[in-house]
Amino acid sequence: MTHDEFFEWLKSKQDNGKLNQVQVDGMNELLTVVRADVLQTAISALNGWTHTASAATGSLLLSKSGADMMKRYEGFKSKPYIDMVGVPTIGYGNTYYLDRRKVRMTDAPLTEPQAAKLKQDIINLDFASGVNKLFADEIKSGKLNQNMFDALVSLAYNIGIGALSRSNSVTGNIHAGNYKAAADGFLKFNNGRVNGKLEPIPGLTRRRTEERALFLS
Repeated sequence: MTHDEFFEWLKSKQDNGKLNQVQVDGMNELLTVVRADVLQTAISALNGWTHTASAATGSLLLSKSGADMMKRYEGFKSKPYIDMVGVPTIGYGNTYYLDRRKVRMTDAPLTEPQAAKLKQDIINLDFASGVNKLFADEIKSGKLNQNMFDALVSLAYNIGIGALSRSNSVTGNIHAGNYKAAADGFLKFNNGRVNGKLEPIPGLTRRRTEERALFLS
């Protein structure tokens, strides 16, 4: 994203479609140390702009309905806990904070609103941006809509951007234009370790099924 594209996007978010000089000067100062696309995501999160798409930016953010779906599966815990793979975790499944500091078992508890905001901000900064990069052409051309994007972000948050990028069943099929096959590919990621062995997990199966339905809706 260029600086001009950033300012056009920011103007589109104003009621009068304009920016005053204080806003312009402040943004220009921030743009000397932060990339335009990162600043766009941060401003969207701070203002509660949960999704955006335009010809100029060619990008999407996780919608509120997508975030709510993910929250149902992650579950909320105010205090740090050890997850199923032995990693300190807090809130809605977060293992680190916005400053990249890892969660520690001695960290202070989070309120539910704090945890929800942390999750949304980290998803948009790390996972939504990754999905945008993977499917930039499809998003810009309008072939990948908000529901598809939300489903992919939910999957990426669960399995990792790297695993999603290597997935022929999902990513490969999307690039090939085989969207029904891509939706079916979600169902393959329902395994977890039980007593050291990989086997289907009922909760993951339900999540993949809902993501598949969202992708096709």
